[in-house]
Amino acid sequence: MSGFAALAPTIAASLAAITVLVAELFTRSKGWTSLGRLTLAAVALIAWVAADGGREVEVFASSMALDGMAVYFSLLLCALCGLAVMMSIDFLPTCGVHAREYFALLLFALTGLLVMAAATDLVVLFIGLETMSISVYVLAGMAGRDPRSGEAAIKYFLMGAFASALLIYGVALVYGATGSTALGAISEAVGQGGGLGSGDGVLMLGVALILVGLGFKVAAVPFHFWAPDVYTGAPTSVTAFMATAVKAGAFAMALRTIAVALEPLGEELGNLMWLAAAATMTVGNLAALRQTGLKRMLAYSSVAHSGYLLIGFCAAGHGGIAAVLFYLAVYGAMNLAAFGVLMAVGDEGDGGDDISRLAGMGHRRPMMAAAMTVAMLSLTGFPPLGGFMGKLFLFSAALEAGLVGLVLVAVANTVLSAVYYLAVVRTMYFVEPAQATAAVRHQPYLAVAVAISVAVVLALGLAPAALMDGAREALALTVLGP
Repeated sequence: MSGFAALAPTIAASLAAITVLVAELFTRSKGWTSLGRLTLAAVALIAWVAADGGREVEVFASSMALDGMAVYFSLLLCALCGLAVMMSIDFLPTCGVHAREYFALLLFALTGLLVMAAATDLVVLFIGLETMSISVYVLAGMAGRDPRSGEAAIKYFLMGAFASALLIYGVALVYGATGSTALGAISEAVGQGGGLGSGDGVLMLGVALILVGLGFKVAAVPFHFWAPDVYTGAPTSVTAFMATAVKAGAFAMALRTIAVALEPLGEELGNLMWLAAAATMTVGNLAALRQTGLKRMLAYSSVAHSGYLLIGFCAAGHGGIAAVLFYLAVYGAMNLAAFGVLMAVGDEGDGGDDISRLAGMGHRRPMMAAAMTVAMLSLTGFPPLGGFMGKLFLFSAALEAGLVGLVLVAVANTVLSAVYYLAVVRTMYFVEPAQATAAVRHQPYLAVAVAISVAVVLALGLAPAALMDGAREALALTVLGP
């Protein structure tokens, strides 16, 4: 397969973004539906192109790979992006977003995410990361009537620029110490260095800075402070995209880097991941307990789930990576369901952010309340939903690796999280609304997207074997060595 053929998903995404951007010039002033349909068709085409891969192929001097992991993440990212687009079609006219380049920016962000999923070189990873980040910076500030949106965009830009600077400085140091930015070559150099506390100090400082940059991108403690304000201020449809697709892309980048370049660090890196996972779970859940706004609560919940995902990194040699791939899929579905319901019930302009605004929803909008209930129970980890199976796979891998203490911390955090997740369910069914509620709007695309998300959560809980086997097969066709 030629290099350009291996780049087909990225090329398709770039061309699709440009096409949608040009089409915007010829649509009516409020042509959301037509642009949304065009974007959905483009995402479906990108997914079809991406599916023709998984051959463990490296191209462009081993800087990219169209292997199993690239295909898995490409399909997952397209699915998450497609659902976010469907939700946006009905939501955007109500939230003060007037810039019709919104859909083109989503596709440009998807382009960067696809590069992150396939890159096996730190420079290419960084290019994909910045392509995605710049698009999301703009998307976060698109709710012009809400001052929190501008604040979110500025904070995300400043924090993102700072983290990117640390990351690229780390890449520069690693290149200076090894003469290469290829993950395989870095793995060899790190293996010869003797560990974090010995060997080439420049190399180890570069590795440390790269880990800091990755920690910011996955919102791991103590690099999580940007997430609550950005998630709260951005338009809810953008928040849904960030919490699912952007997070999946960040973990794809982290998996490539840690499972390949930093794999020789072994036990030392495992100890760091243990501490990061425990701290991220605990801080995220404790902070979520105090929130009254649903978006802010889901932001801290996202931090906590980053901690659960880091468990898979600690148990990498015992099925942990496959469990991470599975959990990212189910996490995306249950979060899209939650944010979709939030978009559906929110009044114009505020997104219905306060949890108390959901009072009585079980009676006035029973289907949406049922969808939110499934999402909250799955996020908690109740059987037989997808969230339970995801945590079961992660915890089982950790137990096989002998990480009993970390599993105990994770179980305790799961019980703790039930307090605020079940509080949402209680509000919907057992609390009367304090004021009259807005009329129900006709939102067919949003309703379908929520229904698909809920169906995925249920399917992955009742029949998880197909996706888990697919994750293992993807890893078997993945370039994970020098």
